[in-house]
Amino acid sequence: MSPTVQVPSERPPTSGVKDRRLLYNGESSTTTGANESASSASIFPKRRSSTFNTMAALFLAAVAIVLYISNIIAVNRLAVEVSDLQQKYAAVMNGNEILRAEVNRRSSPERVGKIAVEQLGLQHPKRQPQVLDVDEQLLKN
Repeated sequence: MSPTVQVPSERPPTSGVKDRRLLYNGESSTTTGANESASSASIFPKRRSSTFNTMAALFLAAVAIVLYISNIIAVNRLAVEVSDLQQKYAAVMNGNEILRAEVNRRSSPERVGKIAVEQLGLQHPKRQPQVLDVDEQLLKN
């Protein structure tokens, strides 16, 4: 006698799903009609995943999640640092503009002339300056 595969007796399906389990009774039979789908199912049995594979998949998923979250945290820290640096840059640029305005104010001709007269005792000339013509050949000798 050769082993056979039989479809279990008809039971009322629970929750609308047909029971597709196969029973092995140790007898041999040839597949015909209704048993044809049952024998094809026994040729390629449903593969059960091992506990190791499941745990390895869960571990890899956990590692991927941890790496993803740490990447997000690092990006957020960098964004905060960039924001702080932009604020510092704006403050320095504002300080530079204030210093340029101060330099322009202090180097104005009116202010320089006032300080020259009041503090240094310089005076404006009373007559026009004269242009002197100098012979360059006399200077070379």
